[in-house]
Amino acid sequence: MPVRPHADDYSRSVTADIDESVPWWRTVFALHEIAPDTYRAAPVHSGLPRLYGGQVGAQSLLAAAATVDSTRPAHSLQTSFLHAGDDTRPVTYDVERVRDSRSMSTRVVTARQDGRMLATTVASFHTPARCDSPAPIEHEWPRGDTTNPLPGPDTLPSRRASLSARYGAEVPAHAGPRWPVDLRYVDHIPWSDSTAPPRNRIWLTAIGYPREISGADAAAVAFATDLPMFEPVYFPTGMAWHDMVGHTTLLGATLNHSVWFHRPARLDDWLLLEQFAPIAHEYRAFCRGELRSRSRQLVASVAQEMVFVAPRKPDVHAQTPR
Repeated sequence: MPVRPHADDYSRSVTADIDESVPWWRTVFALHEIAPDTYRAAPVHSGLPRLYGGQVGAQSLLAAAATVDSTRPAHSLQTSFLHAGDDTRPVTYDVERVRDSRSMSTRVVTARQDGRMLATTVASFHTPARCDSPAPIEHEWPRGDTTNPLPGPDTLPSRRASLSARYGAEVPAHAGPRWPVDLRYVDHIPWSDSTAPPRNRIWLTAIGYPREISGADAAAVAFATDLPMFEPVYFPTGMAWHDMVGHTTLLGATLNHSVWFHRPARLDDWLLLEQFAPIAHEYRAFCRGELRSRSRQLVASVAQEMVFVAPRKPDVHAQTPR
């Protein structure tokens, strides 16, 4: 049974993490307009072996938000991933202004790298009606998992501390050990080497992202929620987490990632992600999640579809190049 570190093991490094993360976030969120409605993002390493899909989704949303009045917040985005990207090369985002009505704006964003299409994102923005009377339809049900105890984030170990407790100095390179988002697992730590039902609860926060940029809060949510959504999919299988992230047993990739924003969602405080992966079949899997505030209000819903393929085996009959 792996040692579960105490949250205090991580508290001493929080200031250092903020010092590291602030310039990193500013680089990720800095889009430069190089032509009308066309933006370029400089290359930045995310700690993963290739360009992180959540980074592409977040930057697509920022590009879309740059063409919409800042008083009209995003209410949804759907990103479809087409090709893997290289985090050592810049990415260009082309924004198409599809609709601007009295209350709605819709943008289609195409992410390209060296002329190759990486992803398409449909981002929608909404200005709620302003009137003295309340909305005629207003409810929220149910209010998440209320049957199991919910420890606060301050009582749980950070992602980095938990990885260090499990792997010591041998944290897998593909794990993104210096991730700019802090995730604190409530029900099941993915690298605990035990099976579990395909569900989890995670506290998460993003340290030091620039909230003053238009669309930053929604972009931070899009960024942070992409990474952990695949985890509950393999909980029932008994597969080792380091084999999954190291692509020794399966190669996994996100096909599409969607977020619906119901209320303002701020990741400079802790939000609770409640996940459930209802199906994995024919090498595809689906996971959905609800993002809640400390007071358990539903602020966003998340859904992700992913695909898995077996790694290619070396061809023993192939000739060795001379």
